[in-house]
Amino acid sequence: MLCQHCGQNEATRHYQTTVNGETRKTHLCAACAAKTGFDAEFQKTFPTFPFNFPALMSDMMGLRTQRPGGVCPVCGLRLEELTHTGQVGCAGCYDSFQPSLAPYIRRLHGDGHHTGRIPFGAAPEMERRHKRETLERELNESVQAQAFERAAELRDQIARLKREGEQA
Repeated sequence: MLCQHCGQNEATRHYQTTVNGETRKTHLCAACAAKTGFDAEFQKTFPTFPFNFPALMSDMMGLRTQRPGGVCPVCGLRLEELTHTGQVGCAGCYDSFQPSLAPYIRRLHGDGHHTGRIPFGAAPEMERRHKRETLERELNESVQAQAFERAAELRDQIARLKREGEQA
């Protein structure tokens, strides 16, 4: 995201202010934030701010433990940027950074699976995927419990669902 003031540099300072119920977001590069006084205002409001807030958030999210260098092929967001801002760039980021985001999303929402509305026409595929994931979990549990007959049945059901998905 480019700086809203100069329009040339990458925005590294993101401010949100709410006055009389109206929220305004400002995205500035470090130089413009210093020039316009946003950094000074922040330091005046929080004079003893003892830590790097984005780093704290990414530590809480568990993102800083991931290997550096990941890049979203859709929007080009780097994993370092995600750990710094805590914001994904596009829907493709969820797939690209899934190992990093999954624990955070589970902690935040209590589950890692979408349970809301489904786009028109996507319901059959999503139901198939959900059923397959459930069967795969059951299969792993059956193998660990050494219930091999049940595991064979589950394997066959999973194969059938995969074939149906390929035909659809």
